[in-house]
Amino acid sequence: MGKRLAVFLGVTFGLSWTTWAIASVITGAVTQGVSASASMIVVVAVSMFFPLVGAFAANAVAPKERRIDLGVRPRIRGNGRFYVLAWLMPAVLTLIGGALFFLVFPQLFDRDATQLRSALEASGVSADQLGLVIMGQLVAAVTVGPLINSLPSFGEEVGWRGMLLPLLCERMSERRAVIASGIIWGLWHAPIIAMGHNYGMGYPGFPATGILTMVVACTSIGCLLSWLRLRSGSVWPCAVAHGAINAITNAGILLCTAGATLYGPSVLGLVAGIPTMLLAVFCWLRLSDQAGDTTPSA
Repeated sequence: MGKRLAVFLGVTFGLSWTTWAIASVITGAVTQGVSASASMIVVVAVSMFFPLVGAFAANAVAPKERRIDLGVRPRIRGNGRFYVLAWLMPAVLTLIGGALFFLVFPQLFDRDATQLRSALEASGVSADQLGLVIMGQLVAAVTVGPLINSLPSFGEEVGWRGMLLPLLCERMSERRAVIASGIIWGLWHAPIIAMGHNYGMGYPGFPATGILTMVVACTSIGCLLSWLRLRSGSVWPCAVAHGAINAITNAGILLCTAGATLYGPSVLGLVAGIPTMLLAVFCWLRLSDQAGDTTPSA
């Protein structure tokens, strides 16, 4: 496991962090934030394929009999329920989490959607069409969003759930492997969180508290995705769920006067993410706590 793990982490983190560092200086994102540069946003999206590169590199240095089955076969037959859950559950968690966030922070609820109205008017769209715009975005996020976003998400999932999780499962229980892989996944985001990705740059304790929040979010979401991987034998349900999360997780921001915060309304926040955390605990408890007891289906 040692050599393969070192190669995977070295290639994945090396490619990602080096690319982000160079791009952030060129685009100015290092001081202005990721969202201030369309080019930097594209770079971050492309970097979702770097874990896939790391997975292929890790398998390339291993003898044939020691290579990991990355789970790239869809395995749809017999696993339909996992795909349905992957497609729809993020929307349910986002709705519940967003509602919880605004219950806790009612002063942040923009009932008149003033910010969105201003943005629409600036782009030449009549504010009278506000309801249609919001509904259209939500419908797209639940229908085609998961499918479109599953393609770049596949790049990440081949790495985190296709390679890293099985490697860790060789030496520890599923439960420990899921937690360890989630923490590593969260830390991978550290440089772009420090550039304002997901939470902005104006919160107390920046960027350490943002990085810690992202680790918590990735660990809880990672429990759900890892459960899908371990039970289906494929990374595709994980990619669909990951894509669905990316498609809808920021929907609540449209009605939040503070935008994205460490607490929500995105499921990556500490309050809006509570429903996801609870479901993650449920899935985590259903995994094996015995070292070497099970590994992802080949």
